[in-house]
Amino acid sequence: MGKRYALTGLFSIILLLTSLCVGAAEPSVTFVRQVDPAGFDELMVTTPLGNYLFSEDGGTLKSALLTFAPYGSTVSELVIGTRSDDDTFVRTYYGTEFAFDLQYEGIVFDYALAEPVTTDTGALIIEMRGEGGGITIVKRFTIEPDALYTMIAEVEITSSEAWTDPLHLLLSNYTPQEKGKQLTYLYDGEPEPAPFESSPLVLFQGLGLMDDETVFFLKPDGATSLVPFAELSGAGTRRVGISLPVSSGSSSYRFVLYGGRRRYISMEAAGIEALDETGIFARLMVYVIRFLNWLYRYTGNYGWAIILFTILMRILLFPLMRKQYHSMARIQQIQPRLKRIQAKYKDNKEEMQKQTLEIYRKEKVNPMSGCFPMLVQLPIIIVIWRALLYASEQIHLSPGFLWVSDLSLHDPYFILVVLTTLIMLVQQYFMAPMTATDASGPQKYMGYFFPILMAFLLWKFPAGLWLYYLLTTAAQVAQQAFVNWEMARIKANQPAVAGDDFIDVDGSTTESDNGDAA
Repeated sequence: MGKRYALTGLFSIILLLTSLCVGAAEPSVTFVRQVDPAGFDELMVTTPLGNYLFSEDGGTLKSALLTFAPYGSTVSELVIGTRSDDDTFVRTYYGTEFAFDLQYEGIVFDYALAEPVTTDTGALIIEMRGEGGGITIVKRFTIEPDALYTMIAEVEITSSEAWTDPLHLLLSNYTPQEKGKQLTYLYDGEPEPAPFESSPLVLFQGLGLMDDETVFFLKPDGATSLVPFAELSGAGTRRVGISLPVSSGSSSYRFVLYGGRRRYISMEAAGIEALDETGIFARLMVYVIRFLNWLYRYTGNYGWAIILFTILMRILLFPLMRKQYHSMARIQQIQPRLKRIQAKYKDNKEEMQKQTLEIYRKEKVNPMSGCFPMLVQLPIIIVIWRALLYASEQIHLSPGFLWVSDLSLHDPYFILVVLTTLIMLVQQYFMAPMTATDASGPQKYMGYFFPILMAFLLWKFPAGLWLYYLLTTAAQVAQQAFVNWEMARIKANQPAVAGDDFIDVDGSTTESDNGDAA
């Protein structure tokens, strides 16, 4: 009967939580058509992650502003020569050449911006048609609403005759510097600081500017014979991009433009993950993110994905956690004997150490055994925390959970922060018997002060992280209560023995050596 009530209650809680889930709008791409002061038509495009400005002036992308700034990052403009106001989206320019400018000496191409088209999938297609020098150019950009900082760029060139020299498709006109954004090439899956000579044995896979935080990279889609160009301007800047041959008839070129955060998972979706060198911990973090994404695809919500992930992790780590708490209890139980030894041999350090080690040996207690499980868990916890931070874009594009519309941002009402802090205080109460000391005054309450300090310092952490930590802490309290109950039950079932006794994890009782402790 009790089990039936428990299952009914659990099912009711699940239904309640499901009904409370916030219905977030599907990711979408919107646009506003406008005219700049020089009379050129512009198209300002907004996605869940960025804001872009396309212009008839050269048929260019004049701005790529990363408006989604997860915890620890800032709003960033990626197009060199542009400054963008992240509140008003007003742009000012200190450069004259922008991304996707198609250049040929002595020729100016006049472009017309067509009306954008929205596909059945919600993608936005932007097209600009240009004329000049006897050729026709069509530039087409496709932006998917759930794309991770990527867009598809297509260039069609129609000419009645082949040209000897290629057109230059500009990516950027930048100033080389020792620090900051660095020009990087990709050849056969390997990043290089300088271009290779054209060779059929080496496949050019793109070029771009990148620093520690952001990447602006143009990658030919598929195997091509295209080659990069880099040339110095009269002002000392460097123009970089890709050369496009002009043949008789029509030629089509397709590219993937990645303009976003330097994050492995996002860059992997664009096929440029080789640019981001990852260490052991970063690799582990990638696997955690992939597992979270798999849970998300299975559940349809990152809130439930985090819940399932936390349950699985706590089940996996429970043996280590159980061993840690038992070790702490073992050490706590022999503390009275250790104190008697310290009092008796306070003037003989060598004998004190000998007697202490003898107690550890007889009771089969390792003073470091309580720390080892915690040390094993610590890197796992750090990897999970980092993974949740680095999955911010995927979480941002997913539906909300409970009262939180976006788990990649902070809890708007800080309910998760308050609940986690309260449960941490409960956890400290459970821990008190195991860590009891002779401390008094302020020291006695330091364990209760830490959760409050943590809440004060990290209150703006993403709600997804607080959800994970809330569930983890609640699970730890439950597991700790189970261990306490388990040890109390074992002790109650053991026959009384003379002197100090110790109850082992397996239920066996070890009689103390009162002679040594006397």
